[in-house]
Amino acid sequence: MNTKARLNTNADHPQSGDAPPSGEPYPLANQVRILNSLQGRFIIASLLCLPLFIGASGLLLERAFKDSLITSEQEQLNSQMYILLGAAEVQNGQLYLPEQLHEPRYNVVDSGLYATVSTPSLLAPEQITNWKQLWQSESISILNITLPYNAMSFRTDQRVMEAAGDYFRLTYDLTWVDDDQNVLPLRFQVYHSQQAYKQQVKKYRQQLWYGLSFLAMGLLTIQVIIMRWGLIPLKRLAKELKRLSGGEQSRLTGDYPDEITPVTDSLNEVLHHEQQQRERYRNTLGDLAHSLKTPLAIVQGELQNPQVNTQLAKEQLEHMGNIIRHQLQRAVLQTSQKRHTPQPILPVAERLTKAMGKVYQDKNIHFELHIASDLRYPIENQDLFELLGNLIENACKYGHDRVEITALDKNRDLLIMVADNGPGIKDQELDIILQRGARADTAKPGQGIGLAVSTDIVSAYGGSIQVGNSTALGGAEFQIQLPRD
Repeated sequence: MNTKARLNTNADHPQSGDAPPSGEPYPLANQVRILNSLQGRFIIASLLCLPLFIGASGLLLERAFKDSLITSEQEQLNSQMYILLGAAEVQNGQLYLPEQLHEPRYNVVDSGLYATVSTPSLLAPEQITNWKQLWQSESISILNITLPYNAMSFRTDQRVMEAAGDYFRLTYDLTWVDDDQNVLPLRFQVYHSQQAYKQQVKKYRQQLWYGLSFLAMGLLTIQVIIMRWGLIPLKRLAKELKRLSGGEQSRLTGDYPDEITPVTDSLNEVLHHEQQQRERYRNTLGDLAHSLKTPLAIVQGELQNPQVNTQLAKEQLEHMGNIIRHQLQRAVLQTSQKRHTPQPILPVAERLTKAMGKVYQDKNIHFELHIASDLRYPIENQDLFELLGNLIENACKYGHDRVEITALDKNRDLLIMVADNGPGIKDQELDIILQRGARADTAKPGQGIGLAVSTDIVSAYGGSIQVGNSTALGGAEFQIQLPRD
């Protein structure tokens, strides 16, 4: 009973090593797995194409060998025909041939070489229809061999080589004129057995197909070896990707063939962008914490005050909400120019100057725009607003009453310059003004992150930003260069 129970259990739950029951899709799954492998596809394609190629090659080689044998056979029969013609004589309309010819096989039993000479027994107006045999070789007479009948029409100087039954036959028709001007039509025929020819073809065919079979196996083996050698870079790439996922390295550094290099370069570019994105997330979190520190301290201080300034608390809470939205927008900053439609620069600058003019209306700022109407650059619209907005706001904040905005193409790059007529920037502040949280004038309201955000945007698009003082206006000047490629 226990044994029976164990057998039933194994039948219901087959082990992994057991063959799958009929009807289950394991064989199909194996086939799909093989087709999903480059090596499997290559082997299957070779197994399908190589036999066809080897078979066609074998047929062509066999055909060429047969043609060479037949050509050789024809030359030999021509030689035998010349022997007969040289030995034949016609006197008084009668054919004479010697009993012993120079070719001994004509007198040897079962030699495989036979000859006959015939003349027409009835000459019709159109053609000769009946033949009378005048002579045959001893090799025919001894064995009483019946040779294939030749019904071909007579034509003087006609020479035909053909296969007749088990023989090769060379037929030569001529009209013999003796010294007495007697005309005698004659047909010389030489027969040679195909036995030697067939044996040679059989032997060659065996050697050929055995050789081609070994050649096919050798070629398949060499192809598999070459394929494995060719797939080594892909295996190295898979190992590098595994080390990447495990954090052992940060980019692909292997030396790969030209066909794989574009893939590795693209992967390194993706990894670089992903690292930049993570760095941007970290910077955003740091900037967010830094930006929220001051308004949060103000709100906490008001909450400890018995008489809470509700208006001030609301303003600080609204300010914190703006900071959060601003930092979240930075965290999802797009960096690929190819993904963006070229944006016009002038409309964005006009909208920003109009808005800043209202914000700083007490300064009565005069804006000067030097931007062509058709000037465009492939950038995300929000990034362009953020970039120009921070620079223009900074110029309005620290300038007196003039802000100059210039944008133009320079050496295929976009050059943007924002200058003001404020006090300018001290030399010791040029290196730190673009750092996160750094501010040249702590008396002015702000968190010191606006210019840092602009720097991040410029860096994301592969550009550069320079800080200096304007020679024309005397105040600060920011120059941004964004590449187009």
